[in-house]
Amino acid sequence: MPTTIPVLKGKNPLLPGAGFLRNPFEFTIKQTQLMGDFFMMPFLLRKIFIITNHEVVAHILQKNQKNYVKSPAYRQLRLALGTGLVTSEGEYWRRQRRLVQPAFYKTQLEDLFNSMTVVAEKYINELAGKAGDAALEASPPLDIAKEMMAATARIVLKTLFSTEDTADINEMYRVMMDAQDYLTYRTVKPYFIPLTYINGKHRKFKRDITWFNSYIYKLIAERRNDPNPPNDLLTMLLSSKDEETGEAMSDKALRDEAVTLFAAGHETSATSLTWTLWLLSQHPGVVQKLRSEIDSVLGDRMPKFEDLRKLTYTMQVIQESMRLYPPGFAIGRQPIAEDEILGVKIPTNAIMFISIAAMHRDPRYWERPADFTPERFSPEQEKERPKLAYMPFGAGPRMCIGNHFALMEMQLLLALLLGRFDFEVVEGQRIEPEPLITLKPKYGIMMRVRKRADKESL
Repeated sequence: MPTTIPVLKGKNPLLPGAGFLRNPFEFTIKQTQLMGDFFMMPFLLRKIFIITNHEVVAHILQKNQKNYVKSPAYRQLRLALGTGLVTSEGEYWRRQRRLVQPAFYKTQLEDLFNSMTVVAEKYINELAGKAGDAALEASPPLDIAKEMMAATARIVLKTLFSTEDTADINEMYRVMMDAQDYLTYRTVKPYFIPLTYINGKHRKFKRDITWFNSYIYKLIAERRNDPNPPNDLLTMLLSSKDEETGEAMSDKALRDEAVTLFAAGHETSATSLTWTLWLLSQHPGVVQKLRSEIDSVLGDRMPKFEDLRKLTYTMQVIQESMRLYPPGFAIGRQPIAEDEILGVKIPTNAIMFISIAAMHRDPRYWERPADFTPERFSPEQEKERPKLAYMPFGAGPRMCIGNHFALMEMQLLLALLLGRFDFEVVEGQRIEPEPLITLKPKYGIMMRVRKRADKESL
């Protein structure tokens, strides 16, 4: 006999979860506390299953993962990303994963880290020029969300393409931000898609993507003809060959993976760093402990690759920030064939919505889950929790391939930022998470940045 699970009811029987459309981040956290860790929500002619149950998550992402493909929302991303690792499926995805994976081996990460530090050092010096003096009561406010986006975009472009051209960086950043807004609009309001062909939104999107593609294809062509190519991600992707067939990537496949790495590579890190700096501004005790570690390990010098393993509390701060505000706040899947999970029949048109945000705030695994407590990620406490209680980069075969790259980038930047500057939130502003493709602060976060009194710029 099939097991019955709770069903969300509301005034509109076809759409009882209107709040899900408005804000799936807050909606799933709240409703999971009320409905449990596995419940169903009618959605027009579909069923959406909201999931934080670890057994169900493991079934979908690990045990029976071949029966589940990305949910329809991901298909909109293909308009910009093509068929890169985030959007591709089946055998093509498995082939691309094999080709891309070597670029993120530990030996390669050390070279990429060295490139990161070059860009990070320049950025820190530039930020010192914008920051106020430690002795002054007032300093010019900066939108720290934009600052982090700019910093991580520069790092990813350097490690991906070996370019530091400011004009190109700014235009690529603008195109990807505008594209994200457009694709989110199509995902959340699909009934308005026909209007985008009339009001010019789709035409602008196509124009931007055409420019973006021509720029990427130009870089690929130049790299193919370069007798002494730099040791960056693009070169690694170009030289990668399938172990089973000996085939390399086509220009189209290279374009799709490069754009995917650029979009995902800076967005996740920037968003996480933004929330981290905001959380730290409210917890001076954590800042003091963090700085003690940074000063002890680094002093006044730039970090080296081997320093990362010594910056353990720095990593715990990042992990705790990503627990409270995971950039990828949810995972959506759809079954290829009918399935049964814990006795519940799953039809092929169902949407399986795994709420990472709600899992990260589940009081069964996190004491006082709304608190910012980096010590949760000490080795002793981590051993006491199920592995799937924390999954900011997903789980299973499709776990984010660039997770170590992102963490390395965040560790580097956070150590430099807190080692050199004080961050103070400007009072009176509205700070609200906005669940788009990633979990961003809806209105940005304005902060006053001051140089530390006892530190000089690098």
